[in-house]
Amino acid sequence: MKKVIKSIFQYVGAVLLAIVIAALLRFFIVDFYSIPSDSMYPTIEPGDFIVVNKMYMGARFYKNFDFLDGAHPETVRVPGFSSLKRNDVIVFNFPTHTNGRWDMDLGTFYVKRCIALPGDTLSIIAGINHINGQTGYGNMEEQQRLHHYCGEYAPGIYNAFPFDYWHRWNIQDFGPLYLPAAGTTITIDTLNFSLYRHLIAYETQAPVHSQDRQLYIRDSLIREYTFQKNWYFVAGDQVFNSRDSRYIGPIPEDFIVGKASFVLTSKDPRTPHATTITLCLLHDKSVNIFYDMAISLVCNSNRNHILTSWSFMF
Repeated sequence: MKKVIKSIFQYVGAVLLAIVIAALLRFFIVDFYSIPSDSMYPTIEPGDFIVVNKMYMGARFYKNFDFLDGAHPETVRVPGFSSLKRNDVIVFNFPTHTNGRWDMDLGTFYVKRCIALPGDTLSIIAGINHINGQTGYGNMEEQQRLHHYCGEYAPGIYNAFPFDYWHRWNIQDFGPLYLPAAGTTITIDTLNFSLYRHLIAYETQAPVHSQDRQLYIRDSLIREYTFQKNWYFVAGDQVFNSRDSRYIGPIPEDFIVGKASFVLTSKDPRTPHATTITLCLLHDKSVNIFYDMAISLVCNSNRNHILTSWSFMF
């Protein structure tokens, strides 16, 4: 009888340990996402399963759970090992408009390429991304296709952020747009007020409205504003089929889950043969909890914008 009880305790302990380890992995180190669309093709294809490295720029946590009652989700990020670089592929919460408030959608995650960093100035000139006057960011093959495109656009594709009369930006000619860095003070004028309206509203969590091409926080005129957060510009590799910063505007660092490090499994038969690592968190005759991790080695891949980070940490 004692042996049976001991075996039960050992079994339960192994299960609890496996759950704790899995939770710690997902909270602090890595997370896993399935890709439903082709907006990042050929880097990531529909059906691919990717690993997101949370330790790269630091794991993100919620300060409290007030967001369960509809409040703004406040986050804090622990120190990471590095910072995002241009062309990194990231996973982030997509924004939502709830009761007139621009905020993160806690249940919707997108994967895109980070094109511009805080402090950068971005322009799209004749379909080509320019960051601080330099090209080479994003899928250049697709940008060249956009550059030479003279046909008609599907509804909702051509016009771009901020969708106003004064800028009239589109996916071929966009910007210049300065990406605010934390601590940067910007003069708010009658031209850029529409570019930074939702950014300021998000940071202050206060009603922001425009009147006569000027911004007001409640009833106070904003002549200049010092940004509290870092803002990024993200874009998909498929320039004709991607909901990204060209339409939603910049996203704050709060929204970013982490950096996509590598494709775990792929439905693409052209993906090179994989090295398989089996992590046996718990292996019992009656219960099998294990992860078969097929890590796609991309050294000889014909995918020309492959995920660059291999810093997968346990």
